[in-house]
Amino acid sequence: MFKHILYMFCMWSDKTPIAEAIRTSQWLFPCVEIFHLLSLSILGGIMLLINLRLLGVPFFVEEQLSVLARSTWKPLLASIAVVLASGYALFSSEAMKDFFNWGFRVKMGSLLLALIFTFTIHRRIALSGDETRSPLWSKVAAVVSLLLWLCVGLGGRSIGYITGATS
Repeated sequence: MFKHILYMFCMWSDKTPIAEAIRTSQWLFPCVEIFHLLSLSILGGIMLLINLRLLGVPFFVEEQLSVLARSTWKPLLASIAVVLASGYALFSSEAMKDFFNWGFRVKMGSLLLALIFTFTIHRRIALSGDETRSPLWSKVAAVVSLLLWLCVGLGGRSIGYITGATS
């Protein structure tokens, strides 16, 4: 049932005006991809900074982790918004191809888990500054976060190299 709904969503996305515009334009796909990659860089930098702090690497030690997390929250949200919007635009231009691509499935599954983890457990630990009160949980949260975001990146990178259908 879920696979059928996903298939129908991919068929619909493939036929949207933005998908058609990106497919028929010589420059639109690369331009959208530039925004996607730049916002991914900002997202990755913020996540790396916070996670390395949770792991005990002394970045910005004069500033408490909770202050650092709060000050990077708005840029993190903005970069996630741009990543999702530009990612959907890129996806829509080849939605049916992506439906059968296991790299895309890894990326989307990892992205869902990474976002849920980032907005719940990871955020709570970072904002509370728990890296000193419960260093083990801070380190576990940082490792899980880094692994999830790494899977998003590896899944995304593999999309262009996967050609076989995996229905």
